[in-house]
Amino acid sequence: MKKKLIIGLLVLCLFSLYGFSGEKEFSKGSVFITPQVALYTYAPNFGASLEIALTENIGIGGSIMFAYWSEKVLGVKISESLITPSVDAYYHFTKIAVEKLDLFAGASLGFSIYSWSWDFAGDDWGDVGSSGLYLTPFVGGRYYLNKKFAVCLRLNVTAIGDWAGIGGVLGVTIKVK
Repeated sequence: MKKKLIIGLLVLCLFSLYGFSGEKEFSKGSVFITPQVALYTYAPNFGASLEIALTENIGIGGSIMFAYWSEKVLGVKISESLITPSVDAYYHFTKIAVEKLDLFAGASLGFSIYSWSWDFAGDDWGDVGSSGLYLTPFVGGRYYLNKKFAVCLRLNVTAIGDWAGIGGVLGVTIKVK
């Protein structure tokens, strides 16, 4: 695990030496893909997001995140999983004149798909529970290492939904177009 982290950091450093972005970080027609990890109290989430710039300030896209966790309590193994696809809307603050920085705010509307299973003495029980719609406002930013790569940090605060809470999302954004 440590080797993979060190190799990943070295690759990011090499890309940052390629050259810093002098052009607008967010502009109409741009496409962004962000592999990401999110930290919430119940479990880490892994996934990706896509954003398409519709105007000089507005972007739309989608995200999908996965979480899985399990524990053993009094001889019973309890496993839980959560899948959260969403549609995302962004507003980018392009009038802020800070080179290499793209600040944004927005909201995600999605559906939480939660399932669980119990393994007790060889009997496996499971079901779907507390799945439903959620609304999550967010704020965040991207810091560009070069024209095509940025580090992205986003703070989510779930307003509506069973999986409410505050979480941080960290990712590496790739500017495709």
